[in-house]
Amino acid sequence: VAKTPHGSVVKRRSKSQIYQQSIRSCFSVASRLGLTPGQTKMRLNTSRKAPKSQNITDKVTPEHLALMIKTEWQLSYVTPLYQFRHTQLKSYARQLSAFIAAEKQQGLAVEVGGQQNTFKVSFSVLEGLAETNDDPETVLIQVQSKPLFARPDDPQKTVWSGWLSCINSNPEYLRSLSKDFTCLPLFGCKGAEGFTSLVKDWLQRTFDCCFGLLEISQTSLQWLAALWTNCHMESNVQSLKMHWALPVVPPLHVTYTVSADDALDLWNSVRKNSPEKSKRTDEEECVDIEEVTRFMQGLMSHFYRHFRVDLSAGDLTRVSTALGSAKRSGRIK
Repeated sequence: VAKTPHGSVVKRRSKSQIYQQSIRSCFSVASRLGLTPGQTKMRLNTSRKAPKSQNITDKVTPEHLALMIKTEWQLSYVTPLYQFRHTQLKSYARQLSAFIAAEKQQGLAVEVGGQQNTFKVSFSVLEGLAETNDDPETVLIQVQSKPLFARPDDPQKTVWSGWLSCINSNPEYLRSLSKDFTCLPLFGCKGAEGFTSLVKDWLQRTFDCCFGLLEISQTSLQWLAALWTNCHMESNVQSLKMHWALPVVPPLHVTYTVSADDALDLWNSVRKNSPEKSKRTDEEECVDIEEVTRFMQGLMSHFYRHFRVDLSAGDLTRVSTALGSAKRSGRIK
């Protein structure tokens, strides 16, 4: 009721409806979000396009690009934001700055827009990341603060960073949303957990949204291992490194590193002998889940022949190459 403008009636869907539709449409990976088997089945992709290298240095500023690619981010999912406006970012920065200052001062009253020397918050648009005309621009949030014993003329340093993004989402879903809602379903953050909790709390109170941890499933990690290997000809991945956790006593953790050339040879063999090859109209563009499965089975069989350790009995917890890394806990770089 507090969010409804005076003198008008806004018909709003329940959070649960928006949440379910958002998750099914905006996330194609199978993460542990507590959905029913039927909903999960709708979101599983059996085929994906192999990514092509893109030069985004002309579209994204060097400062923003360095921040995005040199930082490990913790991912969360976000339901659509109610009455969020990209034109009000300066106002949001003042409000969040006052909110953080008040919380840090244990609830003492703090004037919005007042002279806050402790914390400074900035909201900015990360232009150049949107892939389609329907994608809302990515929003970057940064919290700056001075060290405890800093001199008056010392500059403030960034102590927390986060962003809200929507790239290559489902255009039909975006158009089905009411104009009062903005869909920025992916949230990444880096910094102290205390600041993360405060920022999420303020966003939830202000825009009537919900956050949840976005874990990366083992299937999605296998997809990344195959897709990154497929990129080796265009971008040198150097090596494919995988981490496995085996349920034995004491716990056994395995780091499995494969040279990029060996991984590519195996991948090309899987692609060449794939039964799905004859069904594809554009063989180089599409990668099927069956090929990913056979690729991982080939890697695990090779490991078993040498060490007599069955990796399929454990969990794949991390995949990394020179292009990036991803962890089951939802951390990416």
